[in-house]
Amino acid sequence: MQKKCVTIGSLLAVLLATAVVPAATAAREAAAEPPAACAGMVSQLADSVKKVVEPLAAAPPAPDKAATPLADTLVLLVGMTAAKCLPAPPLSKPPAEVRFQGPELCLSHSMAVFAGAFSVLSKIVPGAVAPDPGKLRGEVQGWLKTLNDALQNCGLPAPAGGMPTLPNPPA
Repeated sequence: MQKKCVTIGSLLAVLLATAVVPAATAAREAAAEPPAACAGMVSQLADSVKKVVEPLAAAPPAPDKAATPLADTLVLLVGMTAAKCLPAPPLSKPPAEVRFQGPELCLSHSMAVFAGAFSVLSKIVPGAVAPDPGKLRGEVQGWLKTLNDALQNCGLPAPAGGMPTLPNPPA
């Protein structure tokens, strides 16, 4: 009987160790600080997004003037991924040194930021069908909210003055 208790006790100790140690390590990795360069990149992102919002908030909106700044914003987001401020999309065989360890939902929100930016860009690039201003405004506001959620969820610092928002349309 004593031998059974020792065996069961040892087995429970091993199971507990294999369950608790990786979970504690994952929590530590998830709380890892983003690289120092990320604060500057977030500030650049805020400036870039401001250049996207300004022509869209004008009366009347000038979506064609927002296309180039939005493309520049996408380039900056890719740079943030390369600098490991944002996670890279999942790959079938990612190199071990490139893997991003971030908070839960960071990858999902990050990918939603890219998807939203490309969706808005597809509606304002030269040659696109002129977008309905109300629908475009709603889509841009949704993208800005997703962007703010991603920055917060990925543990990135808020830029001085916060991220730009799309002001209410003039009456």
